[in-house]
Amino acid sequence: MLSNQKLKTFLISYKKIKALNRIIFAGFVLLLLQCAPQTEPSVISTASNWSLIGPGGGGSTFIPTYAYHDVNQIFIKCDMTGNYLTFDGGKSFEIKNVVGDAQSFAFDPNDSLTIYMGGAYLNQSRDGGKNWKVLFPKASEIKSTKYTGDHAEYLIEPLDTTKWDLFKPDIKSIKVDPLDTKAIYFAKGSFFCFSLDGGENWTSQSVDTGIESIYTNSHQLKDLVYIFTPESLHIFNKRDHTFSKKPYPSAMTPSYSFTAGELKNSEEVVFYAIYNKENKPNFFEVLHSEIWSSSDLGITWQNNQDVTITNKTFGELPSFMKLACAEYDAANVYVVCNQYKFREANKEVIWYGAFKSENGGQSWSWVWKAGGGSGQYGVQDAQDASNLSDAWVKKEFGGEFIQLIDVGVAPYNGDHAIVTDWYRSMKTTDGGKNWNAIYSSVQGESYKSSGLDVTTTYGVHFDPFDKNHIAVSYTDIGYHHSFDGGMTWNRSVKGVPAEWVNTCYWLEFDPEIKGRVWSAWSGMHDFPRGKMTRNPRWKRSDGAKGGICVSDDGGLTWRPVVNGMGSDAPATSIVLDPKSPTENRTLYAAVYNKGVFKSVDGGKNWELRNKGLQENTCAFELSLATNGDLYLVISPVPQHLNEKPGPEILSGAVYKSTDGGEKWIELVIHQDMFFPNGIAIDPENPNIVYLAAWSDIAHSDLVGAKIANETTGNKEIKTPGGVWKSEDGGSTWKPIFDQKQYVYDVTIDPHHKGRLYCNTFNQKAYGSLDSGKTWKAIKAYDFHWGHRVVIDENDPEKVYLTTFGSSIWHGSPVFE
Repeated sequence: MLSNQKLKTFLISYKKIKALNRIIFAGFVLLLLQCAPQTEPSVISTASNWSLIGPGGGGSTFIPTYAYHDVNQIFIKCDMTGNYLTFDGGKSFEIKNVVGDAQSFAFDPNDSLTIYMGGAYLNQSRDGGKNWKVLFPKASEIKSTKYTGDHAEYLIEPLDTTKWDLFKPDIKSIKVDPLDTKAIYFAKGSFFCFSLDGGENWTSQSVDTGIESIYTNSHQLKDLVYIFTPESLHIFNKRDHTFSKKPYPSAMTPSYSFTAGELKNSEEVVFYAIYNKENKPNFFEVLHSEIWSSSDLGITWQNNQDVTITNKTFGELPSFMKLACAEYDAANVYVVCNQYKFREANKEVIWYGAFKSENGGQSWSWVWKAGGGSGQYGVQDAQDASNLSDAWVKKEFGGEFIQLIDVGVAPYNGDHAIVTDWYRSMKTTDGGKNWNAIYSSVQGESYKSSGLDVTTTYGVHFDPFDKNHIAVSYTDIGYHHSFDGGMTWNRSVKGVPAEWVNTCYWLEFDPEIKGRVWSAWSGMHDFPRGKMTRNPRWKRSDGAKGGICVSDDGGLTWRPVVNGMGSDAPATSIVLDPKSPTENRTLYAAVYNKGVFKSVDGGKNWELRNKGLQENTCAFELSLATNGDLYLVISPVPQHLNEKPGPEILSGAVYKSTDGGEKWIELVIHQDMFFPNGIAIDPENPNIVYLAAWSDIAHSDLVGAKIANETTGNKEIKTPGGVWKSEDGGSTWKPIFDQKQYVYDVTIDPHHKGRLYCNTFNQKAYGSLDSGKTWKAIKAYDFHWGHRVVIDENDPEKVYLTTFGSSIWHGSPVFE
């Protein structure tokens, strides 16, 4: 168990590691056993009292999946646990979340109302997505479940622990047999799982490696299921449940992104695959690629040699990300490309976008061509595709390289497809001649979300002089604001240095000077998630970028104010002392790599105020009490001795200052408190303070898997989470909420005495009506990764819920 020392390390000698390996592993297993068994979770759709607001899009989207019966019914997911379903072709989306995230979708080709989502569980809806039930695994097979780690990942422990390898991976590649709605197939890591009775009973069989895709049809494959892995085809016989295997040619091994289908009005089947001549460095980065296809059920494969798709003019193969064909119109196939080098005017440039073939891969043509520059993130030397009818992203990011991610095609009509990228989802209905935004729509000179909001928000901020002016601090897309009460939005980053513009963590409107706003910016997003600080470079001036900006026109334009702070100061929090002189405001800023800065002249000059802070100066959040007391939350980070990666880590901490930041005193919350996260102070009684805290995380969450496994065996860091309360200004604390919860922040409702809120990474937000004695979940909100609850200053009966991946939920909280 970790103690609350100034420096906490996991550095263990290699001799000790060898001796402790068995103990550590046993301890880890025991930790997983602590939670009681959980019954099968249910899912409900977003209720009418909640609306998702924002500009729409803003983050990466994946696996666009069309229904068989209606091209307007489509599922899309984001990379931060949100799943979005549309019934009108993308004009509007409903969010449909499941416990443990979703990694795959499937529509039943035999029943238009039956839909599947796969993640930790296989979830089925028989009424078009209104209600859901779990088909796999059964509650009787589960010993315990828990959330764990820096991202509160959902883990299931089976009663039969010999099945760990089956229960760990998420469910992918769900396929319902077109001849029998009760025959369901899916992949779970290397396991092929199937049920022939509608999910009542399941059988699983492991193949050689992770399964990429599953395909069957009602004609040539009426008795067979083809299972695509990177090295070979595995064939499942539906009649006798036997398996056979067909290795791919060595020249296309390993392959990925398989797609298959029948030619229109034909029973002829085509398989497609992508092969990289070099290993993929990571999911988003692919290198020189080839497209292979087979017209004889995988007996032979051909390397597509069209000069366009091979880039023979330049002589360097393109880099392909994903491939998809229409299942019953398979001559129509699309591929997403993220690097297509070319020489123009004696200069090497990089294009990216999407290609399409209408003749089964014999010839290809661009249907989305963008780039023409260096291909570097954030560099304004590119052009967006000319055939995109886009909303706000093209205006804001169209001059940069934009990573394309995924593609999905309607099963019966190859003219209908969706391509996704870092910020948006775009749809074509004419075979790629034109692409239209389905994440957002143009509303005059502003933009409105379709409900497909997929980015991280930190706060909702209110202009004291204009109730219709609302601002949001965002990851990846910076500062957005609305002048019509949140109906439509605009990005506003003019004047913010390009190296900072990724994330606006917080901002403060001056309560007495109209139009004056201060904002905290960082070129690095997702603080305080541990993944951001594993590389020692993050803290150095060549890696850390950010600072404070001020606006005098309500956020329309900005200017940096960093004298004494520097522009290598990723700022995550700023507070204003409302009692300070109007023209010489006292401001405090938390800078994640340096500590706390103070300004007494409205931000013109800053001075470091770290007296009393220990070695860890990763200041995350500042809070100011009505009596002038300051509270500071420090986040845990790797220590990086000698500026090198290593197993040593610095604990998070909470500090208090009673003299305007001149001296800080560390508060003892609990002997094992490691990851404090958010502070709230009672405006009527500044001695009452609440703290939100993160629960257990793995050593690898902070230092990375390689270092953690080599040193501590990736031992779990046990730390109490939940919500803590002090009634004496931080001298003593007591827990008032479940210590296993990953609570991001806690909020006091000043309009309802005794009412508190907290938002968690455990798929729930909660409220208390008795100052924390009892808590109830907020109905209909079910997003996995929650941030803050913000009271709506224009309607105190409503709140905003900020999230890590689903923008903002707005509505009236009703408690379960």
